[in-house]
Amino acid sequence: MTGFVARKPRFSIRLVRTVIEVTVLAVGWLLGGTVGVGTVLYAVAIGPLAHAFIPLFTVPPRPAPQPSAQRAVPDPEAVQSTEVAG
Repeated sequence: MTGFVARKPRFSIRLVRTVIEVTVLAVGWLLGGTVGVGTVLYAVAIGPLAHAFIPLFTVPPRPAPQPSAQRAVPDPEAVQSTEVAG
């Protein structure tokens, strides 16, 4: 879901991650799990942290090479064997 939001930004990553984590926290609690301070802190902090750090660690795409800068690479199937029988 976070990746989808990154590609189609209708909602912020902060909001989506927080909603996902709080929902998972609530479902876990309803199923009988324990909820501690660290669990709640993680659930409400991961959204803003992801929102801040994902852009910092995004690797920019490489620029496409220009047609004049491309080197011709020979096709291995087109190159004939130059072995000498001996």
